[in-house]
Formats: sequence, structure tokens, C-alpha cells
Amino acid sequence: MNSKWEELSRYLLEGDEQKAYDLLIREEANSLSIYTELLTKAMQHVGHLWETNQITVADEHLATSICDFILSQYSFSKRALNEHKHGKRMMFLCLEQEQHMLGAKMAAALATEKGWNVRQLGADLPLEYTIDSAKKWRPEVIGISATLPYRLPALTEYIKKLEELTWNPKVIVGGRLASVYDLRPYCGKKTTIFTNLYELNDWLDKEQGRVNVDGAS
Repeated sequence: MNSKWEELSRYLLEGDEQKAYDLLIREEANSLSIYTELLTKAMQHVGHLWETNQITVADEHLATSICDFILSQYSFSKRALNEHKHGKRMMFLCLEQEQHMLGAKMAAALATEKGWNVRQLGADLPLEYTIDSAKKWRPEVIGISATLPYRLPALTEYIKKLEELTWNPKVIVGGRLASVYDLRPYCGKKTTIFTNLYELNDWLDKEQGRVNVDGAS
């Protein structure tokens, strides 16, 4: 699949959503591989091209938009096939001022495919609305995506408030910052940090086992 992400990145930059999606569904791979080895690597390449001034910010936005579209299509097709829902709730969001939400969408799609009842609250969600949404829905797990280093103090504040919620939801953190920084000093003792989707996938499988054993819903 290694050469496929280069082909995918070309389709993304050309704005060709049909060829991009066709490439995705032709792959004989599971969703985890699709997300990590195709979509993530293609967008990392796009990001490199932008950072080195080989493409414009408009090109990068187009590629991101097409990637978002085909990810939504793909994850919806997988959701329709899933018959093994256990009903536990998981909420995903990006910190306020954080606009990069593709990683969180992939994490949410992976959890949905494994039977979780997922709400994806998207980018740039202020803390007050995060807490309000959590109190109304009471998810068992709350996932935060963090990508910008200057938002680390905000990450600490979000986690502090979420860990204080009365029903003790599990707080998980991922995103680009988790892959390049040691986030433990910024997180609470009860927070779980994932540096990539493979780690999240393993954790979801363990949680799925606990659901099956406990009969929780």
C-alpha cells in the first residue's frame, strides 16, 4: 500500500474526489490500514508540500476538503455494515482554536466501526460547550485531539475539568502533538494518551472485551 498514498495525495490535490474514493475502496485492507497507511500518509505528504512552499494554502485546503469527504463516505459505508453495537458512548472534539480534525474523525470512525455510539463535535470547541455537551450526553469516554503546541495550557485545563465530572468518564488524548511531544506533564493521572491510531485500536479492542464480559450497555 506504500505507493498508494502518493497516488492518493495527487488525487486530493487535483480535487478529484471520485478517483480518490475509488482508490480507497479498491484497497483490500482493513479500516485501520486505510486510515494510517493511506489517508494519514497522503495528508502528511500534502502538509510537507505546503510547508516547503511547493503548493499554496488553497491547494492544501482543497486536499483537506477532499480527504474529509472521502473519509466520511468510507466511514459511513463501514457503519452501515456494523451489526455489533454495544451502546457505550464516546465523544470526540478538538480544542478551541484547533482546526485540524481529520485525525479525530478517523478515531471516531474507528470507534464507531467497533460498536461505540459516537458523537463527533468537530473542530474549535470551547471548554464551556465541551463540558455542557458532556453533561447532557454523559459519555463513558471523551477523546480530545491536540495539534498546536501553544494550546498545551488549554489541553491541561480541558482535562482537569473533564476529570472532575461526577460520573468519571475516561479521558483520552491523541493528535499530532501526542506523536511528537511527551504530553504526560500536561495531562491528569487518569488520562490515556495515544501517539497513533494503532494504539487507540488496541485500547478499543480491550475496552470491547470489557464490554462483552461485563454486559455493559
